[in-house]
Amino acid sequence: MNQILYGPPGTGKTHTTVDEALAILDPSFLAAHRDNRAMLKARFAELEASKHVRFVTFHQSFSYEDFVEGLRAEPNASGQLIFRPVDGVFKEICDSASIKVMVDTPSGKAFGAETTIWKMSLGNRYDENHIYEECIREGRLLLGWGLGRDFSAAASKEDISRFLGGDGQDGKSPRGLTAVNYFVREMKVGDLVIISDGNSKFRAVGEVTGGYRHMPRDEEGDEFAQSRTVKWLKVFNPSMDCSAILNNDFTQAALYKLGPRVIDRVKLAALLAASATDVLAQQGPRQRVLIIDEINRGNISRIFGELITLIEPSRRTGGDEPLSVVLPYSKRPFSVPDNLYLIGTMNTSDRSLTGLDIALRRRFVFKEMPPRPELLEAAVVDGISIKGLLTVMNQRIEALLDREHCLGHAYFLPLLKDRSMACLARIFRHEILPLLEEYFFEDWERIGWVLNDHRKPPANCFIVPSKNTVSGLFGDDFDGRVPGKSWQLNAAALTNVAAYLGVIDHRATVPAGELSGSVQEGTQANAAAQQRDA
Repeated sequence: MNQILYGPPGTGKTHTTVDEALAILDPSFLAAHRDNRAMLKARFAELEASKHVRFVTFHQSFSYEDFVEGLRAEPNASGQLIFRPVDGVFKEICDSASIKVMVDTPSGKAFGAETTIWKMSLGNRYDENHIYEECIREGRLLLGWGLGRDFSAAASKEDISRFLGGDGQDGKSPRGLTAVNYFVREMKVGDLVIISDGNSKFRAVGEVTGGYRHMPRDEEGDEFAQSRTVKWLKVFNPSMDCSAILNNDFTQAALYKLGPRVIDRVKLAALLAASATDVLAQQGPRQRVLIIDEINRGNISRIFGELITLIEPSRRTGGDEPLSVVLPYSKRPFSVPDNLYLIGTMNTSDRSLTGLDIALRRRFVFKEMPPRPELLEAAVVDGISIKGLLTVMNQRIEALLDREHCLGHAYFLPLLKDRSMACLARIFRHEILPLLEEYFFEDWERIGWVLNDHRKPPANCFIVPSKNTVSGLFGDDFDGRVPGKSWQLNAAALTNVAAYLGVIDHRATVPAGELSGSVQEGTQANAAAQQRDA
């Protein structure tokens, strides 16, 4: 359930996460289209759109608040700035994987195109969740707008406005007028009401069964006095993503009609008609996958916090020894479901940036992703075997450094389609040489060893000594401490076949008859220069 794909850069770790995710979510599709990358990516995109797959990249500034939950400043109904808990990507996907249908009541009738559908919020989840719980328990809708006053005698929107105190001195309508008018006068028996949870989720669907009624509240300051009875058809916990029935997110308004471009009536009808089990089946695979790219670049203790224990298979919901914790901001219990899979990627050459947390190592299975030169068998550029080139360079890097700093085959994959010297030169100049420079901390002599330059004629060397001398730069009497030798790139070698063949074997000769015209001319010019130097 927890795995990390690790290896040097360019070995296809992120590329492989697509296959790993499909192996979990849709194994039959993967088996049928394993050789069709375009179809695999399209199916992966579908699963991302339905939020069965989430993708996140760790970095040094990534935190618990980004991953699990944090606080966000928002204005409340009075315009005051308050801080409310906001779910991070990990909590969002855990909630998505944990959804249960708490109420499943058949409606007994069909809802057609003429049925009015409302969006309504029953109090704020964190400050007024008791309102929502009361509504679900008692089978009613409660609206907090209206100053707690009775609108039973209101025959028009103007009456409601007058009961609320009329227009202000600035000519603006009283606060909550639109919501109260909708609730008192326009909402009808038989309408559907979708209860939102923020702007991107919903947690209940009900059918209005009664007219408006004023219901005075006992507690001081509780203004949820506008009431209607409702039959709850579906209630979800945790809340369901609104993409299950909507074409876009909700807006902030407390109560409004959902237009035809917003609500997908076909999806809503299917959801209401299905049993509790079928509702979840309609949403796709039960499993969820969270892909964490560059997992070792983040501070694991800071990001996971107390949840590092909960991701163990035995500690998850449904495990042998399930555990839960109370989250610090929302103060709500939380556990990790047993149908959430974690796939991480780790670039081994970056391990020096941050020590690998031992807690992470204990809880994840590690799958090595080494370079695969055999994938480059068909890549031959003017007689240069790219497979052989990569193999011997990695053997030297492993001897000089370690296997964690090898070169990945992905850098050379473009040569399978474009087998030109220009493409090879571009890869070497802009990807391979800068990476070697980083690996060896600009130790050009050691970089030359990887490229076998110390055994090649000067014209075939990629890295050559600079013509600048210490005395020429600073004078004969200069006694400062500077490196004894400086180096520079031999740009001509990038298009010289002999330079690449020499990386594999310094004794290799250039089969001139097999070269393209421009490369042959360049190689002959380099050979002539080599003879002059000799």
